Amino acid sequence: MARARNIKPGFFLNDALAALSPLHRLLFIGLWTIADREGRVFDRPNQIKASVLPYESCNPSRMLQDLHDSGFIIRYEKQGIKAIQIVNFLKHQNPHVKEQQSTIHAPDMPDTQHQTCPELARLIPD
Repeated sequence: MARARNIKPGFFLNDALAALSPLHRLLFIGLWTIADREGRVFDRPNQIKASVLPYESCNPSRMLQDLHDSGFIIRYEKQGIKAIQIVNFLKHQNPHVKEQQSTIHAPDMPDTQHQTCPELARLIPD
């Protein structure tokens, strides 16, 4: 189910994000709309493409990996389930109070808010 999310002006000025293609940036925004209240979504590239880029000819798995390699998302597997955590999701989004809690296990990270390490924090738009 798609959800309403916010785009902050800093998104458009982020140098690291600007290094990716416009379609990558659109995919990143689209992930916010299909992610649960914790910023998690199942890592199913073709399903993600159908949800947020249905009219584009692209390789969603490669694009997701590019977002992962750039520090914007974390692709992980836990208990045999492949998933994606959007980095800093709760810092930038205010999920509706009636959204269901996540059913996707969180990645193994020391920081419960899923903030990036200091080196990657500069990459995430404010």
